[in-house]
Amino acid sequence: MPKVLVTEFISSIGPRSKGTVKSYWDLVVEGFSMAYTATKVLKEAGADVYITLNSIFENISSPFKMIVVKDYEDYLGVLEKHASLVDYVILIAPPKELIELAKIVKDKVLGPTCNCIQLFSNKKNTFLFLKEHDVLVPKTVFLRKESTINVRYPVIVKPIDMAGSAGITLAKSHEQLKYAIDYAFQNTFLDEVAIQEYLVGIHASISVISNGQEIIFLSNNIQLIKMDSRGHLKYYGGITPLKNKGLHKKSMDLVYKIVKICKGLKGYFGLDLVWVNWKPYIVEINPRLTTSFLGLAEIFGADLGKLMLYSVGEKVEAEAKVDVKNVGYAYYVISEKKREILSNERILSVGAAKKNIVLGKVPTISEAILRINKLRSYNRV
Repeated sequence: MPKVLVTEFISSIGPRSKGTVKSYWDLVVEGFSMAYTATKVLKEAGADVYITLNSIFENISSPFKMIVVKDYEDYLGVLEKHASLVDYVILIAPPKELIELAKIVKDKVLGPTCNCIQLFSNKKNTFLFLKEHDVLVPKTVFLRKESTINVRYPVIVKPIDMAGSAGITLAKSHEQLKYAIDYAFQNTFLDEVAIQEYLVGIHASISVISNGQEIIFLSNNIQLIKMDSRGHLKYYGGITPLKNKGLHKKSMDLVYKIVKICKGLKGYFGLDLVWVNWKPYIVEINPRLTTSFLGLAEIFGADLGKLMLYSVGEKVEAEAKVDVKNVGYAYYVISEKKREILSNERILSVGAAKKNIVLGKVPTISEAILRINKLRSYNRV
């Protein structure tokens, strides 16, 4: 029985000060939910699983073996100590911190290697790498502080070192571009941001489990994205899996190409992309668990954990064989209000957080879309 440590950065280090406790609870929901879900499916798959959590979580009931962390400084030492005592570590963290944690854990990572994490945790490096290997990517330029640029609108402006939708803005005019650039620089640790053509198509993702050579599991997913009055793009949920034979083949061909050119992409990882006339334009490669993992775990449960263990050579009781064609659909919506849920749903929440994730499973994609629209209408009230 392999020993696995699941560690998520935000839920491990806790709030940085007393003044940030209130905002912390809403910040931590997604990361905590991914870590908790990964721990659950791996335990169900037969692994001996541990999870790091900050002392602020001590009173939260948990069926898992908890390793309590005091603060950021304590966390690094705790991670180094316990990584040496387990067979594998699953890392969930923002890009900058993910690189740092991978250097501590080294070859214990149950997922992409340290080199892959370093490469794909930077959007500029990712863009240049994929373009060099003839993978379709949006037209992109990189802008340093105090520089000027002429662009053809609309464009997306984003930091190159952040995860998710942090610091991302759609700009349709010179005035909006100036604001978007300033906003991106406010949300980055670097002195450079990306300006990317805005692609009209289907915003999607691909979830992959690989052993570094073969694709063991692949799921296409819909990403749900909204835009506020300032043009800020926000990810608020998704639907998984998409069932289309032609789409699946194109996705398999794409992922095989990427795995072939980048040795070390193993375990679970994700691709964000836009399908434009059914051509896949890669926006980002995430060398870690992604939010789609929540929906996949809802559908496949322990089999997802077995596949992750199988990807690193572990012998599981029965090699999990999952087929996305023979399952229903999971949907997940990041919600800003508490509400009653349906019998086919559950809420992922933690502590004093107002934000939560509504997670459900239905037989058809039309039912998923109808329920998501209903949940969104509640958020606008």
